[in-house]
Amino acid sequence: MNLSFFNCMRFTCLVSLVVVGLSVYKINNEGLKYGIEFMGGTEVVLDFNEDIKIDTIRNLFAESGFSNVSIQNYGNEQDNEFLIRLPIDKESQDADLGAYRSTLKNLLENNFSSDEYSLKRIDFIGPKVGKELIQNGIYSIIFGSVAILIYVFFRFSFSFALAAVSALFHDFIITTMLVTLLDIEITLSTIAALLTVIGYSVNDTIVIFDRVRENMKVLKSSLNEVIDTSILQTLSRTILTVLTVLIVLVPLYFFGGVEIEDFALVMIMGVIIGTYSSILFAPYVMYLLNKGNINKNV
Repeated sequence: MNLSFFNCMRFTCLVSLVVVGLSVYKINNEGLKYGIEFMGGTEVVLDFNEDIKIDTIRNLFAESGFSNVSIQNYGNEQDNEFLIRLPIDKESQDADLGAYRSTLKNLLENNFSSDEYSLKRIDFIGPKVGKELIQNGIYSIIFGSVAILIYVFFRFSFSFALAAVSALFHDFIITTMLVTLLDIEITLSTIAALLTVIGYSVNDTIVIFDRVRENMKVLKSSLNEVIDTSILQTLSRTILTVLTVLIVLVPLYFFGGVEIEDFALVMIMGVIIGTYSSILFAPYVMYLLNKGNINKNV
């Protein structure tokens, strides 16, 4: 019994369209959770010499007027090292940045002696810089998508390019929805992960499309049979590629530390979704756009 991916593509595409629609609805209604890089604020890394609870640190910051403080372990939980993110609220956006830094410094000095903690890092990003980073992140995604569309158009044909970009949009939207669902902050590393996912997804899709184009020239079969044959011929390569990537990403997520775990998690989700769309979504879109054109040079 021959394995046929094409027979289930109508169902998988329908499911994908429903999920994409729900994803757009969720993102539009709930919005994205932007990190310090985009909203502006302060990021502090503190290393304490003695055991201290996160709630204790959070209460100290709250009593000093710092709202929406995000505190998490930096590295191993056994280490008394913490990453503290302090977003700028609306009242502080027009305030003197020097006074803001001074307030933060006084908070630490008034509650802890110099031998109780060490300030490993402090980064401050103003709200104007954050807005510029948001724009640059959006431009990066748009320009990357357009560049991929142009490349696939010249490499194959417009119908193939449209199918590839449809899969790209599918992967980006669903991965972004999962980012929102899991309450992951949109940071520069998250944007980098999303752009990498886009590139990975298109790479897998192009491999299958290239085999489809070759088989359309040599096989005297219907287009759906050509698609099935092409997917089966490239399936082992696709599986090996995704496994190789996951073998690297999974340890990064569990052992890479706070600063890289979100990047690794977004990549893991995106790679899995991208592999799915390359096999069960993009080929069917291409089929719908090329139905009846099996003998044409694409």
